[in-house]
Amino acid sequence: MFQVDGDTITLSRGDTGSVTFRATGHTFAAEDRALFTMKSPEGTIVKQGAYQIESGGVFTVYFLNADTDYLAPGQYTYDVRYVIGPYYDSEGKIVDGDQVITPKLPKQMILLNTVGNI
Repeated sequence: MFQVDGDTITLSRGDTGSVTFRATGHTFAAEDRALFTMKSPEGTIVKQGAYQIESGGVFTVYFLNADTDYLAPGQYTYDVRYVIGPYYDSEGKIVDGDQVITPKLPKQMILLNTVGNI
């Protein structure tokens, strides 16, 4: 199961899906990035990625089965941040930016247990 209801994402462990986000009120440059972070109930980062922002402020987060098949069912959180003029470390990871915009408080992601086998 994969469902998006408002800001809540519901996903069965090991399922695949995608969520498209759209930022409004800002014109992004080609180097700007969107950061998606998913955290466990304990606050541990379990999925994080930097995404290129397309025309109109759009970016898409893809969930692969390997992203969640090892996680315990429960209530997780996620947030989206926009990094204007990102700075990278020697491994290519974004560490800061000229400006970081967090448009909303963290939102809920519900991870369900799977029923049956493939």
